[in-house]
Amino acid sequence: MDSVDRSSEWLQANRYGSFAMGSIDRIPRRKYHSLLCIREPGVGDPLNTILDVGEYIEINQKLFMLHSFDFGNRIEPKGYTHLKDFQFRPIPLWDYELAGTRVQRSIQMDHEQDTVRIHYVFKGIKEPVRIRLRPFVLARPFHKLTQANPFLNGGVVQKDDTFRFQFYQDIPGLVMRVVGASARYAPKGEWVERIHYSTENERGYPHTEDTFVPGEFEIEINQNTEFYFEIGRELIGDPKLAFAKIPNPELRYPLSGKLEWAAEQYLLTTRKGFHSIIAGYPWFGDWGRDTFISLAGLCIENGELDEADHILSSYGDKLVEGLTQQGIVCAFPDTGLIMTGIDTPLLFIRAVQQLRERSQPEGFRKFMPVVCKILNALRNGADKRVHVSIDGGLYVQPGPWAVTWMDVLLDGQPVTPRAGFAVDINALFYNALSFAMDWASVNDPVFFEQWEETLEKAGEGFLKRFWSSDRGYLADSNDGTTADFSLRPNQLWAIALPYSPLSRDQGAKILDIVRKDLVTPVGLRTLSPRDPKYIGQYRGGQGDRDRAYHQGTVWPWLIGIYADAMTKIHGLPTMKSELRPILERLAVHLDHEGCLGHISEVFDGNAPHAQGGAPAQAWSVAEVLRVVKGMQL
Repeated sequence: MDSVDRSSEWLQANRYGSFAMGSIDRIPRRKYHSLLCIREPGVGDPLNTILDVGEYIEINQKLFMLHSFDFGNRIEPKGYTHLKDFQFRPIPLWDYELAGTRVQRSIQMDHEQDTVRIHYVFKGIKEPVRIRLRPFVLARPFHKLTQANPFLNGGVVQKDDTFRFQFYQDIPGLVMRVVGASARYAPKGEWVERIHYSTENERGYPHTEDTFVPGEFEIEINQNTEFYFEIGRELIGDPKLAFAKIPNPELRYPLSGKLEWAAEQYLLTTRKGFHSIIAGYPWFGDWGRDTFISLAGLCIENGELDEADHILSSYGDKLVEGLTQQGIVCAFPDTGLIMTGIDTPLLFIRAVQQLRERSQPEGFRKFMPVVCKILNALRNGADKRVHVSIDGGLYVQPGPWAVTWMDVLLDGQPVTPRAGFAVDINALFYNALSFAMDWASVNDPVFFEQWEETLEKAGEGFLKRFWSSDRGYLADSNDGTTADFSLRPNQLWAIALPYSPLSRDQGAKILDIVRKDLVTPVGLRTLSPRDPKYIGQYRGGQGDRDRAYHQGTVWPWLIGIYADAMTKIHGLPTMKSELRPILERLAVHLDHEGCLGHISEVFDGNAPHAQGGAPAQAWSVAEVLRVVKGMQL
């Protein structure tokens, strides 16, 4: 534990994307920190219900408190001073020492219901110990902050050993109980005011809120004891049995095993049966682009082929519906799903292709009619801003929108203008059309005939728009007249994908330049540092971070297409040699930095490459896992 910053975060999530998240020292630094944040797509933002449960432990007339709050000018209580050890895998576990008494506290999110269980183990008891557990209630949407108010209902309804609370009329109620020890509930009804969230302050957001204590659960023990404190929408089952299913905490994981442990926490199944992937914790939902980039690493390479099938089946018709009815930026209120960007349907096709590559050939065939529908919808003007050119390119009209993965808008305009023909979109389109045509040549002669002439021209049209023999790399975009040769990693798609218009020599030249300008110890920059637009640090308020987001910031997920491109051009041994130092550095990050066990969304482009953005990001974990699996680490 000495090598880990105590401000590092931990995360537990269930199949619904509900989660518990906090820091090792238990000082809440984000408005998203919570013991139970409930996600219910279609209802609204996830609900941050309980900030923490404070422990007040009296031993020999001395009071010990294990939790901590930052009040801006002071931290109290200082529970972290009693912390002797912490581990986060397979579940978060704190080990405290209190005047010779050892207290272990571990947290488990139930995988099948929105319930969090805290397991307490007391050892070395030599005299009576009095324990009081105080839940600190927030009961608000997770992007918001709450203040002391007269509308919160602190009343409780007791039935046997359970205590039911309905803090506000329009949000789900909570049930609490102690299992394994006799507990008495004492009402309090008090507000703890002016809690300060330092990370929100650094990010330029409101950062002060109040929390409500409805009461406390009092427990007295006289010997070594273990018990559970449960909080949830409904409390079902035996917590002891639930903890018994957790793998042995002494289990040692290889790098692939560590990433597989993380991968499980992003897979989502809504209560309506929609399968998807949470883009990142704590603030992201399930987005189509992130889902399809993550699918191979989180599911296909993990052998979770049924889950991959469920996800593609959930999205398939929705994608076609979105393209034909809403355009390339669409939302489905019944699922909470948001799909943005012209790359989203193309990445769906790439995911179907990956399913074919990694599984039995029959596994992908049922999705091919959807693949053809998507391509036909694009050709038929599903979105009036997008059209297929006569030579097989995909063109996006300029305007106040950003429809590639570099999608930040600032003051209504894209920070990274890529209108016209974007290289990654066109590489994905060429690959998708080639993939579909191979299938259609046998299975759908009408589709094949309609697209045959377009595909014949597409390779030459791609090279004409993007390739520069003088520079030795591809333009990032072309507005139809002028090419933008900002050096970015988006061109790697044109090498990495199975179908490419590039020659091996062209691919080798591109990789040589990318290696020199974009590769860092933690992944690939989004812009060359020699470019005057380059911003080397992802810091400051929202506007500053938006400007830096795709202007040099490192995104770890890009390691996936870089590895694919390296393997295709130089072979597997060279790829392994090239990427091993990056993976070794990310392995350190995985265990010692940020949100422990996960990989951050971004890192600074400049050394020492500090992490930033969402501390736990699906496609970061997924693409690194996919590469690690290929290297058998």
